[in-house]
Amino acid sequence: MNNNLYTEKSYLWGAYRQRIPVGASSPVSKKNISIISTLAEEAADRSRENIERWRNNINSALDPDDPRWAQLQDQYENLSTDGHFMSCLQIRKAATLGTRFYIKNDKGEEDTEKTERFESSWFYKWMEMALDAPYYHTSVMELVNPDKFEFKIVPRRHVCPQFNRIYVPEANGEEFITYTEPAFEKRIMEITSSTKLGIVNDIVPQLIWKKNAQQTWADFSERFGIPFISIKTMETDKSQLAKIQAMANAMGQAASGVFPEGTEIDIKEPPKGDPYNVFLMQIKTNNQEVSKRILGGTMMNDDGSSRSQSEVHERTLDNKIAESDRRLIEFSVNDYLIPMLNNFGLGLSDSDRFCFDRSEQLSMKQHWEIVNGVLNKFDVDEEWIKETFNVPIIGKKQETTPPKQSKPTGLFSENFR
Repeated sequence: MNNNLYTEKSYLWGAYRQRIPVGASSPVSKKNISIISTLAEEAADRSRENIERWRNNINSALDPDDPRWAQLQDQYENLSTDGHFMSCLQIRKAATLGTRFYIKNDKGEEDTEKTERFESSWFYKWMEMALDAPYYHTSVMELVNPDKFEFKIVPRRHVCPQFNRIYVPEANGEEFITYTEPAFEKRIMEITSSTKLGIVNDIVPQLIWKKNAQQTWADFSERFGIPFISIKTMETDKSQLAKIQAMANAMGQAASGVFPEGTEIDIKEPPKGDPYNVFLMQIKTNNQEVSKRILGGTMMNDDGSSRSQSEVHERTLDNKIAESDRRLIEFSVNDYLIPMLNNFGLGLSDSDRFCFDRSEQLSMKQHWEIVNGVLNKFDVDEEWIKETFNVPIIGKKQETTPPKQSKPTGLFSENFR
Protein backbone atom coordinates (compact mmCIF):
# COMPACT_ATOMS: atom_id res chain seq x y z
CA MET A 1 0.00 0.00 0.00
CA ASN A 2 1.30 3.42 -0.88
CA ASN A 3 1.57 5.49 2.28
CA ASN A 4 2.52 8.69 0.45
CA LEU A 5 0.22 11.32 -0.95
CA TYR A 6 0.70 14.60 -2.77
CA THR A 7 -0.67 17.86 -1.47
CA GLU A 8 -0.37 21.41 -2.66
CA LYS A 9 -0.18 24.39 -0.33
CA SER A 10 -0.06 28.01 -1.31
CA TYR A 11 2.11 30.53 0.49
CA LEU A 12 3.12 34.09 -0.24
CA TRP A 13 5.89 32.84 -2.49
CA GLY A 14 3.64 30.46 -4.43
CA ALA A 15 2.58 26.83 -4.54
CA TYR A 16 4.69 24.18 -2.85
CA ARG A 17 4.19 20.56 -3.86
CA GLN A 18 5.30 18.03 -1.30
CA ARG A 19 4.99 14.31 -0.68
CA ILE A 20 3.80 13.79 2.89
CA PRO A 21 3.48 10.38 4.59
CA VAL A 22 -0.05 9.77 5.83
CA GLY A 23 -0.38 10.95 9.40
CA ALA A 24 2.87 12.97 9.31
CA SER A 25 3.00 16.70 9.81
CA SER A 26 4.14 19.03 7.07
CA PRO A 27 7.87 19.91 7.19
CA VAL A 28 6.97 23.43 6.08
CA SER A 29 5.59 25.94 8.52
CA LYS A 30 2.81 28.23 7.37
CA LYS A 31 4.86 31.12 8.72
CA ASN A 32 7.60 30.54 6.18
CA ILE A 33 7.41 32.95 3.28
CA SER A 34 10.32 31.79 1.15
CA ILE A 35 11.76 28.62 -0.29
CA ILE A 36 15.13 29.29 1.31
CA SER A 37 13.56 29.29 4.74
CA THR A 38 12.32 25.72 4.19
CA LEU A 39 15.77 24.29 3.51
CA ALA A 40 17.46 22.32 6.24
CA GLU A 41 20.85 23.51 7.45
CA GLU A 42 23.10 20.55 6.74
CA ALA A 43 26.82 20.10 7.33
CA ALA A 44 28.77 20.16 4.07
CA ASP A 45 31.26 17.42 3.28
CA ARG A 46 34.71 18.62 4.45
CA SER A 47 36.68 15.42 3.97
CA ARG A 48 40.13 15.61 2.42
CA GLU A 49 40.00 16.27 -1.30
CA ASN A 50 41.31 13.85 -3.91
CA ILE A 51 40.87 13.25 -7.63
CA GLU A 52 38.88 10.04 -7.21
CA ARG A 53 36.31 11.80 -5.03
CA TRP A 54 36.04 14.59 -7.61
CA ARG A 55 35.32 12.10 -10.40
CA ASN A 56 32.66 10.37 -8.32
CA ASN A 57 31.03 13.73 -7.62
CA ILE A 58 30.97 14.53 -11.34
CA ASN A 59 29.26 11.22 -12.06
CA SER A 60 26.67 12.02 -9.40
CA ALA A 61 25.98 15.48 -10.86
CA LEU A 62 25.66 14.13 -14.41
CA ASP A 63 23.56 11.08 -13.57
CA PRO A 64 20.93 10.98 -16.35
CA ASP A 65 18.15 9.68 -14.10
CA ASP A 66 18.72 11.33 -10.74
CA PRO A 67 21.46 14.00 -10.86
CA ARG A 68 22.59 15.25 -7.46
CA TRP A 69 24.95 18.21 -7.07
CA ALA A 70 25.35 18.35 -3.29
CA GLN A 71 28.73 16.58 -3.11
CA LEU A 72 30.21 18.41 -6.10
CA GLN A 73 29.08 21.82 -4.82
CA ASP A 74 30.48 20.97 -1.38
CA GLN A 75 33.80 20.21 -3.03
CA TYR A 76 33.69 23.47 -4.96
CA GLU A 77 33.02 25.39 -1.76
CA ASN A 78 35.79 23.60 0.10
CA LEU A 79 38.37 24.30 -2.62
CA SER A 80 37.20 27.89 -3.08
CA THR A 81 38.96 28.84 0.15
CA ASP A 82 42.23 28.91 -1.81
CA GLY A 83 43.70 32.42 -1.57
CA HIS A 84 44.97 32.58 -5.15
CA PHE A 85 41.65 31.42 -6.55
CA MET A 86 39.75 34.02 -4.51
CA SER A 87 42.18 36.73 -5.67
CA CYS A 88 41.56 35.83 -9.33
CA LEU A 89 37.81 35.73 -8.71
CA GLN A 90 37.79 39.18 -7.10
CA ILE A 91 39.90 40.73 -9.87
CA ARG A 92 37.61 39.39 -12.60
CA LYS A 93 34.46 40.44 -10.73
CA ALA A 94 35.87 43.91 -10.11
CA ALA A 95 36.33 44.39 -13.85
CA THR A 96 32.52 44.28 -14.16
CA LEU A 97 31.43 45.69 -10.81
CA GLY A 98 33.70 48.71 -11.32
CA THR A 99 32.27 49.56 -14.76
CA ARG A 100 29.82 52.41 -14.94
CA PHE A 101 26.26 51.46 -16.00
CA TYR A 102 23.08 53.38 -16.80
CA ILE A 103 19.48 53.01 -17.96
CA LYS A 104 18.78 54.34 -21.44
CA ASN A 105 15.35 55.18 -22.79
CA ASP A 106 13.86 54.49 -26.21
CA LYS A 107 15.76 57.47 -27.61
CA GLY A 108 19.09 56.00 -26.53
CA GLU A 109 19.57 58.69 -23.90
CA GLU A 110 20.58 58.10 -20.31
CA ASP A 111 17.79 58.36 -17.75
CA THR A 112 19.54 59.61 -14.61
CA GLU A 113 16.58 59.12 -12.30
CA LYS A 114 16.04 55.49 -13.28
CA THR A 115 19.77 54.79 -13.18
CA GLU A 116 19.86 55.92 -9.55
CA ARG A 117 17.39 53.16 -8.65
CA PHE A 118 20.11 50.63 -9.48
CA GLU A 119 22.93 52.51 -7.77
CA SER A 120 22.17 50.79 -4.48
CA SER A 121 23.64 48.01 -2.40
CA TRP A 122 20.90 45.53 -3.35
CA PHE A 123 21.88 45.66 -7.02
CA TYR A 124 25.61 45.21 -6.42
CA LYS A 125 24.86 42.23 -4.18
CA TRP A 126 22.64 40.84 -6.93
CA MET A 127 25.42 41.30 -9.50
CA GLU A 128 27.92 39.47 -7.30
CA MET A 129 25.57 36.50 -7.00
CA ALA A 130 24.92 36.57 -10.75
CA LEU A 131 28.65 36.73 -11.54
CA ASP A 132 29.20 33.55 -9.53
CA ALA A 133 27.13 31.55 -12.03
CA PRO A 134 29.98 30.92 -14.52
CA TYR A 135 32.12 29.44 -11.75
CA TYR A 136 29.60 27.16 -10.05
CA HIS A 137 27.45 26.53 -13.15
CA THR A 138 24.26 28.12 -11.83
CA SER A 139 22.91 30.79 -9.52
CA VAL A 140 19.29 30.40 -8.46
CA MET A 141 18.16 33.50 -6.55
CA GLU A 142 15.00 34.18 -4.63
CA LEU A 143 13.46 37.59 -4.05
CA VAL A 144 12.95 37.37 -0.28
CA ASN A 145 12.09 41.03 0.36
CA PRO A 146 10.24 42.72 -2.53
CA ASP A 147 10.06 46.05 -0.69
CA LYS A 148 13.86 46.38 -0.61
CA PHE A 149 14.57 44.28 -3.73
CA GLU A 150 16.58 41.91 -1.55
CA PHE A 151 17.70 38.63 -3.15
CA LYS A 152 19.30 35.57 -1.57
CA ILE A 153 21.10 32.74 -3.28
CA VAL A 154 19.47 29.32 -3.01
CA PRO A 155 22.19 26.97 -1.66
CA ARG A 156 23.62 25.31 -4.73
CA ARG A 157 23.84 21.91 -3.06
CA HIS A 158 20.00 21.84 -3.11
CA VAL A 159 19.72 22.74 -6.82
CA CYS A 160 19.44 20.34 -9.74
CA PRO A 161 19.79 22.55 -12.87
CA GLN A 162 19.08 19.74 -15.35
CA PHE A 163 15.50 19.36 -14.11
CA ASN A 164 15.07 22.85 -12.58
CA ARG A 165 14.61 21.41 -9.12
CA ILE A 166 15.25 22.60 -5.59
CA TYR A 167 15.32 19.71 -3.14
CA VAL A 168 13.57 20.54 0.12
CA PRO A 169 14.21 20.31 2.93
CA GLU A 170 17.28 18.02 2.54
CA ALA A 171 19.64 18.29 -0.41
CA ASN A 172 19.73 14.50 -0.79
CA GLY A 173 16.07 13.94 -0.01
CA GLU A 174 13.24 13.02 -2.35
CA GLU A 175 11.03 16.12 -2.06
CA PHE A 176 11.54 19.00 -4.46
CA ILE A 177 9.92 21.97 -6.14
CA THR A 178 10.30 22.85 -9.81
CA TYR A 179 11.30 26.52 -9.77
CA THR A 180 10.37 27.13 -13.41
CA GLU A 181 6.67 26.60 -12.69
CA PRO A 182 4.47 29.73 -13.08
CA ALA A 183 3.89 29.86 -9.32
CA PHE A 184 7.54 30.85 -8.79
CA GLU A 185 8.22 33.09 -11.78
CA LYS A 186 7.72 36.29 -9.77
CA ARG A 187 10.20 35.29 -7.06
CA ILE A 188 12.76 32.87 -8.49
CA MET A 189 15.45 33.73 -11.03
CA GLU A 190 18.01 31.37 -12.55
CA ILE A 191 21.29 32.37 -14.20
CA THR A 192 23.12 29.44 -15.75
CA SER A 193 26.62 29.22 -17.17
CA SER A 194 27.33 27.91 -20.66
CA THR A 195 29.97 25.59 -19.19
CA LYS A 196 28.80 22.09 -18.41
CA LEU A 197 29.90 22.02 -14.76
CA GLY A 198 31.24 25.52 -14.15
CA ILE A 199 34.70 27.08 -14.35
CA VAL A 200 35.70 25.74 -10.92
CA ASN A 201 35.37 22.21 -12.26
CA ASP A 202 38.11 22.96 -14.81
CA ILE A 203 40.62 23.85 -12.08
CA VAL A 204 39.66 21.34 -9.38
CA PRO A 205 42.79 19.20 -10.09
CA GLN A 206 45.05 22.24 -9.74
CA LEU A 207 43.42 23.28 -6.47
CA ILE A 208 43.71 19.74 -5.08
CA TRP A 209 47.34 19.30 -6.15
CA LYS A 210 48.26 22.70 -4.74
CA LYS A 211 46.64 21.95 -1.40
CA ASN A 212 48.42 18.58 -1.24
CA ALA A 213 51.77 20.19 -2.12
CA GLN A 214 51.35 22.76 0.64
CA GLN A 215 50.39 20.08 3.16
CA THR A 216 53.34 17.87 2.15
CA TRP A 217 55.72 20.83 2.36
CA ALA A 218 54.44 21.59 5.86
CA ASP A 219 54.96 17.94 6.87
CA PHE A 220 58.46 18.00 5.38
CA SER A 221 59.34 21.17 7.30
CA GLU A 222 58.02 19.71 10.54
CA ARG A 223 60.00 16.49 10.05
CA PHE A 224 63.27 17.78 8.61
CA GLY A 225 63.29 21.50 9.40
CA ILE A 226 65.13 20.86 12.68
CA PRO A 227 67.85 18.15 12.39
CA PHE A 228 67.05 14.88 14.14
CA ILE A 229 69.34 14.01 17.06
CA SER A 230 70.11 10.37 17.74
CA ILE A 231 71.75 9.39 21.06
CA LYS A 232 73.29 6.01 21.95
CA THR A 233 74.31 5.23 25.55
CA MET A 234 75.36 2.30 27.68
CA GLU A 235 73.48 3.67 30.66
CA THR A 236 70.67 1.59 32.09
CA ASP A 237 69.91 3.59 35.19
CA LYS A 238 66.52 5.27 34.81
CA SER A 239 67.60 8.46 36.57
CA GLN A 240 70.61 8.81 34.26
CA LEU A 241 68.47 8.11 31.20
CA ALA A 242 66.06 10.81 32.32
CA LYS A 243 68.95 13.28 32.60
CA ILE A 244 70.20 12.33 29.13
CA GLN A 245 66.67 12.83 27.76
CA ALA A 246 66.43 16.25 29.39
CA MET A 247 69.84 17.32 28.04
CA ALA A 248 68.89 16.07 24.56
CA ASN A 249 65.73 18.18 24.68
CA ALA A 250 67.78 21.19 25.79
CA MET A 251 70.10 20.75 22.82
CA GLY A 252 67.35 21.93 20.56
CA GLN A 253 67.64 25.34 22.19
CA ALA A 254 71.12 25.58 23.75
CA ALA A 255 72.95 23.18 21.36
CA SER A 256 75.10 21.90 24.24
CA GLY A 257 74.96 19.22 26.91
CA VAL A 258 76.98 17.09 29.37
CA PHE A 259 76.57 13.36 28.81
CA PRO A 260 77.94 10.32 30.64
CA GLU A 261 80.89 8.41 29.28
CA GLY A 262 80.01 6.07 26.46
CA THR A 263 77.22 8.29 25.06
CA GLU A 264 77.28 8.83 21.32
CA ILE A 265 75.41 11.72 19.67
CA ASP A 266 74.51 11.63 15.99
CA ILE A 267 72.87 14.69 14.37
CA LYS A 268 71.08 13.52 11.24
CA GLU A 269 71.38 15.66 8.14
CA PRO A 270 68.20 16.44 6.16
CA PRO A 271 67.70 14.41 2.98
CA LYS A 272 69.52 15.59 -0.11
CA GLY A 273 67.66 17.30 -2.91
CA ASP A 274 65.89 20.61 -3.39
CA PRO A 275 62.53 20.39 -1.61
CA TYR A 276 62.14 24.17 -1.86
CA ASN A 277 61.87 24.06 -5.63
CA VAL A 278 60.04 20.72 -5.67
CA PHE A 279 57.10 22.09 -3.66
CA LEU A 280 57.29 25.75 -4.64
CA MET A 281 57.35 25.09 -8.40
CA GLN A 282 54.36 22.77 -8.09
CA ILE A 283 52.44 25.45 -6.19
CA LYS A 284 53.44 28.16 -8.70
CA THR A 285 52.49 26.00 -11.68
CA ASN A 286 49.05 25.29 -10.21
CA ASN A 287 48.54 29.00 -9.48
CA GLN A 288 49.42 29.86 -13.07
CA GLU A 289 46.87 27.37 -14.41
CA VAL A 290 44.19 28.89 -12.18
CA SER A 291 45.07 32.41 -13.35
CA LYS A 292 44.94 31.43 -17.01
CA ARG A 293 41.51 29.83 -16.67
CA ILE A 294 39.92 32.74 -14.80
CA LEU A 295 41.82 35.84 -15.95
CA GLY A 296 43.19 34.69 -19.30
CA GLY A 297 46.78 35.31 -18.16
CA THR A 298 49.18 35.10 -15.25
CA MET A 299 50.34 38.69 -14.79
CA MET A 300 47.27 40.28 -13.25
CA ASN A 301 48.05 38.94 -9.78
CA ASP A 302 51.48 37.32 -10.25
CA ASP A 303 54.91 38.83 -10.76
CA GLY A 304 55.35 39.97 -14.36
CA SER A 305 58.45 40.25 -16.46
CA SER A 306 57.55 43.56 -18.06
CA ARG A 307 55.01 46.35 -17.91
CA SER A 308 54.03 45.92 -21.56
CA GLN A 309 53.15 42.26 -21.07
CA SER A 310 51.09 43.01 -17.96
CA GLU A 311 49.19 45.69 -19.90
CA VAL A 312 48.40 43.14 -22.63
CA HIS A 313 47.01 40.77 -19.99
CA GLU A 314 44.97 43.60 -18.48
CA ARG A 315 43.43 44.46 -21.86
CA THR A 316 42.62 40.78 -22.39
CA LEU A 317 40.70 40.77 -19.11
CA ASP A 318 38.88 44.09 -19.66
CA ASN A 319 38.12 43.84 -23.38
CA LYS A 320 37.38 40.13 -23.77
CA ILE A 321 36.85 38.09 -20.61
CA ALA A 322 35.15 40.77 -18.50
CA GLU A 323 33.11 41.81 -21.53
CA SER A 324 31.46 38.37 -21.54
CA ASP A 325 30.58 38.89 -17.86
CA ARG A 326 29.10 42.30 -18.64
CA ARG A 327 26.95 40.80 -21.40
CA LEU A 328 25.75 38.15 -18.95
CA ILE A 329 24.65 40.88 -16.53
CA GLU A 330 23.00 42.96 -19.27
CA PHE A 331 20.99 40.04 -20.65
CA SER A 332 19.95 38.90 -17.17
CA VAL A 333 18.89 42.37 -16.04
CA ASN A 334 16.93 43.21 -19.19
CA ASP A 335 15.34 39.79 -19.72
CA TYR A 336 14.61 38.73 -16.13
CA LEU A 337 15.40 41.24 -13.38
CA ILE A 338 13.57 44.30 -14.71
CA PRO A 339 10.35 42.42 -15.64
CA MET A 340 10.37 40.73 -12.22
CA LEU A 341 10.95 43.91 -10.21
CA ASN A 342 8.41 45.90 -12.23
CA ASN A 343 5.83 43.71 -10.49
CA PHE A 344 6.96 45.26 -7.21
CA GLY A 345 7.19 48.90 -8.21
CA LEU A 346 10.56 49.35 -9.92
CA GLY A 347 8.83 51.57 -12.46
CA LEU A 348 10.75 50.98 -15.70
CA SER A 349 9.07 50.89 -19.10
CA ASP A 350 9.35 48.13 -21.67
CA SER A 351 11.67 50.28 -23.79
CA ASP A 352 14.15 51.00 -20.99
CA ARG A 353 17.40 49.08 -21.27
CA PHE A 354 20.20 48.47 -18.80
CA CYS A 355 23.68 48.77 -20.29
CA PHE A 356 27.29 49.31 -19.29
CA ASP A 357 29.22 52.38 -20.35
CA ARG A 358 31.73 51.16 -22.94
CA SER A 359 33.20 54.55 -23.79
CA GLU A 360 36.95 54.70 -23.48
CA GLN A 361 38.12 55.63 -20.02
CA LEU A 362 40.85 58.29 -20.05
CA SER A 363 43.13 59.23 -17.21
CA MET A 364 42.73 62.71 -15.74
CA LYS A 365 46.03 63.77 -17.34
CA GLN A 366 44.97 62.51 -20.80
CA HIS A 367 41.58 64.17 -20.41
CA TRP A 368 43.16 67.52 -19.50
CA GLU A 369 45.57 67.42 -22.44
CA ILE A 370 42.63 67.02 -24.83
CA VAL A 371 40.62 69.80 -23.15
CA ASN A 372 43.66 72.09 -23.08
CA GLY A 373 44.04 71.65 -26.83
CA VAL A 374 40.39 72.53 -27.36
CA LEU A 375 40.76 75.68 -25.24
CA ASN A 376 43.23 77.12 -27.75
CA LYS A 377 40.50 77.42 -30.40
CA PHE A 378 37.14 77.18 -28.65
CA ASP A 379 35.36 78.49 -25.59
CA VAL A 380 34.52 75.79 -23.02
CA ASP A 381 31.85 75.96 -20.32
CA GLU A 382 33.51 76.98 -17.04
CA GLU A 383 31.01 75.01 -14.94
CA TRP A 384 31.85 71.82 -16.83
CA ILE A 385 35.57 72.35 -16.25
CA LYS A 386 34.97 72.97 -12.55
CA GLU A 387 32.96 69.76 -12.16
CA THR A 388 35.15 67.60 -14.36
CA PHE A 389 38.54 68.59 -12.96
CA ASN A 390 37.44 69.83 -9.52
CA VAL A 391 39.04 73.23 -10.10
CA PRO A 392 37.53 76.20 -8.16
CA ILE A 393 37.35 78.70 -11.04
CA ILE A 394 36.35 82.20 -9.87
CA GLY A 395 36.64 84.03 -13.19
CA LYS A 396 38.81 84.73 -16.19
CA LYS A 397 42.31 85.94 -15.62
CA GLN A 398 42.89 89.49 -16.91
CA GLU A 399 45.55 89.79 -19.54
CA THR A 400 48.35 92.24 -18.74
CA THR A 401 50.40 93.95 -21.43
CA PRO A 402 54.14 94.29 -20.78
CA PRO A 403 55.49 97.90 -20.51
CA LYS A 404 56.88 99.40 -23.68
CA GLN A 405 60.60 99.88 -23.77
CA SER A 406 61.79 103.35 -24.79
CA LYS A 407 64.01 103.61 -27.80
CA PRO A 408 67.48 105.11 -27.42
CA THR A 409 67.67 108.76 -28.33
CA GLY A 410 70.58 111.07 -29.03
CA LEU A 411 74.13 109.91 -28.92
CA PHE A 412 74.86 106.33 -27.97
CA SER A 413 76.97 107.47 -25.00
CA GLU A 414 74.09 109.54 -23.58
CA ASN A 415 72.09 106.38 -22.86
CA PHE A 416 74.53 105.36 -20.08
CA ARG A 417 75.25 107.04 -16.81
